[in-house]
Amino acid sequence: MATFEERVEGLTGLSIDGSSSPTQDELTEFLKDGVLDVTDRIVSLRPEQASEFVRISSASSTQAGVSVDSGKIISVVRESGTNDDWRPAYRVSIDKQSRVTDSTSLDFATAYHPAYIVSEDGAVLVFPAPAGSDTQYKVYYVNGTPTDTTNSASLAYSHSDIKYFPENKVYLVVLYASAQTLLNNLSSISISQTIPSLTLPSTPVAPSAPSFTTPDVSDTTVSSTTISNLGTPPSYTSPTVSGDASALTSVSSLDTDNTIDVSADQIEFDQFWSTAAHLIEDEEDVELANAQLSKIRTYIEAYSTDMQNKLNSFNKEQAEYQAKTQEAIQQAQIDAAKAQSQAQIDSADATQTASLLLQKENQEYAAKLQQFSSDLAKYSAEVQAKVQDHSAQINELSADIQKQSTDYNWKSQRYAALKGQYDQAFGLLAPRESEQN
Repeated sequence: MATFEERVEGLTGLSIDGSSSPTQDELTEFLKDGVLDVTDRIVSLRPEQASEFVRISSASSTQAGVSVDSGKIISVVRESGTNDDWRPAYRVSIDKQSRVTDSTSLDFATAYHPAYIVSEDGAVLVFPAPAGSDTQYKVYYVNGTPTDTTNSASLAYSHSDIKYFPENKVYLVVLYASAQTLLNNLSSISISQTIPSLTLPSTPVAPSAPSFTTPDVSDTTVSSTTISNLGTPPSYTSPTVSGDASALTSVSSLDTDNTIDVSADQIEFDQFWSTAAHLIEDEEDVELANAQLSKIRTYIEAYSTDMQNKLNSFNKEQAEYQAKTQEAIQQAQIDAAKAQSQAQIDSADATQTASLLLQKENQEYAAKLQQFSSDLAKYSAEVQAKVQDHSAQINELSADIQKQSTDYNWKSQRYAALKGQYDQAFGLLAPRESEQN
């Protein structure tokens, strides 16, 4: 026969061990609670079925020697003074304790018409008080200590049967424990609130515009040439986050504990996660939790779209800036050539000297521009790689949230189904109106 643990795992789809949610020890407590809940419900709905849960104490000759843990006594019998001549005792209220021992009272208890009182902690007092082996008493009562039949040990997850319990009602205990197991597991689900951050490399700095010098050769004057209109190199700007948060990774507590913020704070993204956790772990409201998680996914998708738009704008501006850089280099080369030609006309020696100096300065600045262009291309590649990696991490987080949401929904629906099946069984046991009349 399958153990209770195996039957619960079969109904819930969970694997239970010493460190799971719930643990095996917690499952044991759910099973015990289930035995007591089923017993109490059936006895309340159908008192005539109380005998299905009967437990018989051993015969006792000691007053208050038997205590009933459930508090539900079915019958008490006492020997009349003759061995095994058991006489049923009637119950009297504890305030008549002196009456049952008063021979002049109508409530006086005799060996053939004994009485009993339930004292503190369920202790049973029988009158006349037992005085020996032929005046012992026994108590028939509804069991209140869940025990297994095979070992007569305290009920545990590894057992497969229940003592002092009808076999055709054991499935109700399994349903109860399965529903509590799912509820415990649902409370352990926590949606990840860690969003990866985006760190971009430093933007390269363009070289300062040079001023080409003209050597003083006789009366020959060579005009200086400058490179201008380089503009400002583009930089990538991350999308902003709504509300007080400075980044998508910001998480803060609700303004008021266990209270979803008012409409004025609903744009605060750093409280979206806290609101989802509150609905799942505190409110246990599946419908609102799913709506909040859908809101978070929609926000993350919009954030990703905005991030891609800004990257596209950066790529466009970077291409334009590179074009301007090339144009400036070409213009500087043209201006230098013109100055060189003029110097050659004025003086061969002056032209030669000026040409070499201009060529040297032009080559130096061209090398700086080329290095800057290389740095800018490297910067662009790094930005694109980091943005793509960040986008992949966002997508992975979104997929994980979707998976956890699906798992939460399935377990919630399974809990509702098992709980409904459990409650329906007692609805069928409830007395009909014709029986009540």
